[in-house]
Amino acid sequence: MAPVSFTLNKKGTLNLPGITAEAKKTVEQLLLKDVEDHHCFFNASSFHNHLSHHLLAAYDIGTPVGALKKMYDEEAKVQRPRYLQDRDKNIVVNKDNWIQYLNNNRQVKIKTTAYGAFVDFFEEEVRAIGASNALEKYIFSEDANKDGRLMFVRFTSGALHPFIQIGYGVEFGNDELVVSGMAQAAMHKPTIPDIWEWARTGPPTAGQGLSLLEILREAYDSSALKPGPYDGDKLFNTRMAEALANGGDEAIKKLVAQYHITNNPTSADISKAVEEIIWTATLLMFGSGRPGRKPRLDFFLMHIVTSSIFLKHFAAVLKKPEHQAALIRTFIANLLIIMLSRGRPRIDAGLAMAPNAVPRPPVPSNERPAKTAIGDPNNDADYNPWPALIEGVQYHSDPHVVKAMRTLLFAAQEYGATPAGGIPGAFRSPTGESLNEASKIHGEETHVGIGKVDGTLFVRSAGVLMDTLGWLNFGQEEGEWDRSALGWDGAWAKN
Repeated sequence: MAPVSFTLNKKGTLNLPGITAEAKKTVEQLLLKDVEDHHCFFNASSFHNHLSHHLLAAYDIGTPVGALKKMYDEEAKVQRPRYLQDRDKNIVVNKDNWIQYLNNNRQVKIKTTAYGAFVDFFEEEVRAIGASNALEKYIFSEDANKDGRLMFVRFTSGALHPFIQIGYGVEFGNDELVVSGMAQAAMHKPTIPDIWEWARTGPPTAGQGLSLLEILREAYDSSALKPGPYDGDKLFNTRMAEALANGGDEAIKKLVAQYHITNNPTSADISKAVEEIIWTATLLMFGSGRPGRKPRLDFFLMHIVTSSIFLKHFAAVLKKPEHQAALIRTFIANLLIIMLSRGRPRIDAGLAMAPNAVPRPPVPSNERPAKTAIGDPNNDADYNPWPALIEGVQYHSDPHVVKAMRTLLFAAQEYGATPAGGIPGAFRSPTGESLNEASKIHGEETHVGIGKVDGTLFVRSAGVLMDTLGWLNFGQEEGEWDRSALGWDGAWAKN
């Protein structure tokens, strides 16, 4: 059967110069080849195939077509085939039986995987009713989430990877990625089953509730959410489960319900929520280290940053406002749970703002401008660091690096001119008052020093990203993400 639309029908979030007709056609063909040839997990431990993510994130920042082809060739080497065994090709998923094949991937008694069959099934559904309607029907509807189906939960499980896969499809208007993302969601165990109920509860009227930074403050202060003893050998899923144990789930549910978005949000409400999420995610990723220590960038907090860029695109295609609100609340719940699984790392605003606001590659410039040049790029006041950052990240072999950089670029475009004290939620707000009024009248910071954070946070963070993970185009060795669960003091006891 022919695939659904695999063309890039929309421009990406950034759409930077460097994109050509050849690059667009090449990426479209490689994306289709990935869906047709490869499984959503590249090993038996269910590690996710990131090939399409890498291609589109790199394409969106103008990466040359030659480098895009090399990305595919290199990452395709480690992928598994779409059908792991010949008998997988005999599975037929349809409207009558799709429920019985959910999570048909790692169960010991089932020796087959239904991923390929789910791709075929969702292709038929998207072809019949369209990608947006298919999302509403098979991810967000009551029917898709009753009796243990929990497709909405599966959609945000696996460190948000099904959400990310579908997010790229929604952003670029590529239905085949929506299809493969829905099939990927069907392969996931619902790691936080109650999140479907949490997502539907919010303040009854606009203007009530707390900002995200206020909610994070409450999470830091909650005795019910205090992390247990540190164990450096625990796996991510174990830490996630522990964050929800012993009353943690109820505490998180109450916090999520206090977020100030109703079930009938306006486009302005969604934009405000996305802004709050991106600021908070960036501060957690780049401002939760230790003063005087080498920066560490947590691998799982990074996924909150890379996935946040898709929220506005989902909101644009979801027709029901209550589904838009549910998506925002669920994302916030995942942010909190992932943060808790890392040992409740605390934002240090001063640490986040300490790096240079004019980061440069690790080589001195010997170039001197002509006498008639206006300004000297050797002087920080005359230098724009973004072109070098964009070029440097194009050559990175780890797809997460360019994905994180893409969000920072978007954030700098949208919020880079934010003055100190202008972050939504930087100051506590009494019920019924706007954050701006509260900041002027009360002046109580939600987090120490947060009032001094401004829009340069994103370029400072971009410099830390490259310095930590490596300027590969200048010969630096590739760095590593931190998996120590850096919120615990014990994670810093060694090295």
